[in-house]
Amino acid sequence: MFARIVACVDSSPTGRRSCRAGVEMAARFKCALTLLHVLPGKGRDANADLAALVPSAEDGRSLEDQLTDARDEARTRGAAQVEVVMLHGDPLEQILAYLSHHKADLVVVGTRGLSRGSRLLLGSVSSRLVTEAPCPVLVVRAVASSPA
Repeated sequence: MFARIVACVDSSPTGRRSCRAGVEMAARFKCALTLLHVLPGKGRDANADLAALVPSAEDGRSLEDQLTDARDEARTRGAAQVEVVMLHGDPLEQILAYLSHHKADLVVVGTRGLSRGSRLLLGSVSSRLVTEAPCPVLVVRAVASSPA
């Protein structure tokens, strides 16, 4: 069903959930997986590159460590091929540019759970990908907090 999955990941909790979903699907379908992260800033920026090395997870791991662990897990679980791609710039623009040059059968992306007003004012990468990506998009929702 899927030959190549692109999982868009960042260091947010939802970004980590979309990474896990991408790994799970690539393992299940024994297909190729690209773990794609977009660093902010134009071109190669030393500060942006360093950001991937700074601890960002609750457990103190850097984004680079998280991506390495995800790549290793996907390989261990049977993904056909796994690569990590780091791009620079506007996330939506960079993801769409990547997809225009690299065929994907599915894109997995997280959502921050913006309110309707915030989505209208700020835009939403996941919402825009759903309408503009050249392939199906799986949106991994943020974990809803339980009522008090």
